[in-house]
Amino acid sequence: MSANIKQDIYFLLKKYWGFTEFRALQEEIILSVLNGNDTLALLPTGGGKSLCFQLPGLALGGTTLVVSPLIALMNDQVENLKKKGLSAVAITSAMNFKQIDTAMNSAALGHVQFLYVSPERLQNEDFRQQLSYLPISLIAVDEAHCISQWGYDFRPSYLKIAEIREYFSQVPVVALTASATKKVSEDIREKLHFKHQAVFRQSFNRNNLRYVVQNEEDKIGRLLRLIKNLGGSGIVYMRNRRRTEELTKFLLSQSISCGTYHAGLKPEDRQATQQNWLTNKVQVICATNAFGMGIDKPDVRFVVHLDLPDSPEAYFQEAGRAGRDGKAAYATLLFHQSDLDRVEENFRLAFPDMEYIRQTYTAVCNYYQIAIGSGLGLSVDFDIEAFCKSYNLHPVLVFNSLKFLEKENYVAFVDTSFEPSKCMIVSGKDDLYNYQIKHGKYESLIKAMLRSYGGLFENYVFISERDLAYRSKMSVIQVKELLHVLDQAQIISYAPQTIYPKLIFTDNRINTKFIELNKAHYDFLKQQARQRLDAMISYATQTNTCRQMSLLQYFNEYKEIPCGYCDVCLDAKPKDYQSIKATLLHQIKLAPQNLEQLKVNLSKYQVQTWMPILNELVDKNQIKTHEDIFYVTS
Repeated sequence: MSANIKQDIYFLLKKYWGFTEFRALQEEIILSVLNGNDTLALLPTGGGKSLCFQLPGLALGGTTLVVSPLIALMNDQVENLKKKGLSAVAITSAMNFKQIDTAMNSAALGHVQFLYVSPERLQNEDFRQQLSYLPISLIAVDEAHCISQWGYDFRPSYLKIAEIREYFSQVPVVALTASATKKVSEDIREKLHFKHQAVFRQSFNRNNLRYVVQNEEDKIGRLLRLIKNLGGSGIVYMRNRRRTEELTKFLLSQSISCGTYHAGLKPEDRQATQQNWLTNKVQVICATNAFGMGIDKPDVRFVVHLDLPDSPEAYFQEAGRAGRDGKAAYATLLFHQSDLDRVEENFRLAFPDMEYIRQTYTAVCNYYQIAIGSGLGLSVDFDIEAFCKSYNLHPVLVFNSLKFLEKENYVAFVDTSFEPSKCMIVSGKDDLYNYQIKHGKYESLIKAMLRSYGGLFENYVFISERDLAYRSKMSVIQVKELLHVLDQAQIISYAPQTIYPKLIFTDNRINTKFIELNKAHYDFLKQQARQRLDAMISYATQTNTCRQMSLLQYFNEYKEIPCGYCDVCLDAKPKDYQSIKATLLHQIKLAPQNLEQLKVNLSKYQVQTWMPILNELVDKNQIKTHEDIFYVTS
């Protein structure tokens, strides 16, 4: 970096991101990192978190190590960085040894600016040793709330991040999250061993977002009216995959363009649905919570939850995907008392008893024929439906048993379903040419690969078998078969897409009676989940506190004035609403004035009575504001 750091970061911002100005707090966070501080950035969904580590990483030079919990999120960011002309690689559990070795060698030579890894990867001692030889200049921890036991998505593997700091004692850490209470914020800094530390917290207050809870028995009918009345792009969240598909069919029958998104769909179907929605070819996307991470669509006018989320954190993140363009948008929760029975059942399934967890561990080991004392490092595609059918087990209980076994470091459970097929040519150019001459049936496929994808000789490249089939005039099945043969002949290295998550055994199998499950830890996690669920139920059922104020209080942020737009505020509108509104407009017509002047001129009314009306008039463009002065639109 040159002496003029500010000039440098604005140059990089313009060159690679095309912006001339930073969003709120981005510049301060970036300068803190560049000054060598361990930095915690608390930015709401859509606040531009990725720029806060990508730009300083670029400015520092060397390699930025990014720890991220989702393969889909890693791949999205890697592809976006590549489009900007930057070098980025994601190392995931879907990769074989050869792929990982190639990526790490490239990074060791200084050819990788951003290296993305999952927290589970850092548990591998051999990988940590390889990492120690890399020119790491910055460590970025995305979705940092996962490091805290008080976070809503605690991942014990995140605790390994602090261990790698001993290899990079002078390297700053930047941790980022969109939702963290005060306790979680403190825990993040402690667990990451923050030294010279700085904390930046952007207000979670979203003035343009209208939080609404509607007590509704006919949710689908209400949803239909809401979509038709609001118009624009929207997301509908549900917990159940089957119901997302049923709702999509219903909305299509009502002439509403719609798509389905959940983890059980084929990757290419998910990608197509997401792209159609992003480009406004469909208006509404019906999704489980598998959708949304890393998605930046500014013009979402509504986010509707048809089921009660598990926590205010999850709800805040999902609802926050609306209105990122700053225009009015709605976050609506359709809730009914019958939902309480459903969430209680979901909570019960989320915490299988200890014996069930042990039974699941034994069944999984038997299913993959793992002998006692072996299995360390084994990675398998896990078809949970087939497994449960074989042992007559409940899929949800099995899934949550595996998540607890993961917290106890027996296994790692990683969703790799977003990882597309990838390929690299490992033979020399002469050997490749000779192979084509000897085996003519491969010629059209190899030529199609070379014409379609650059960099095949240097690194792994994402490929589409469907695209290659079209270009080589073969069927998709033929292309896959030939790619497998070329892989076995060591002409290429081919890693096909898998539709199943990965189950990785992080330790050798032990006898069931010797499995140590920390009951105190189990009880603690259950208690924390109970508190978050109770907070979510309280948010949905209470009718006395402004919805925005209620959410902000949960995140230890306090707002004196109600929003004026949520269902609670609208129900509490004063009887003399029209009179107050007329008085307010009259005062500002007489002379433009600031808030302090309005308080004097409207002293006969309480501030909390007229402030929501002022907000409403500003939103409707009847009143404008410039440098804290309000004036009536001409």
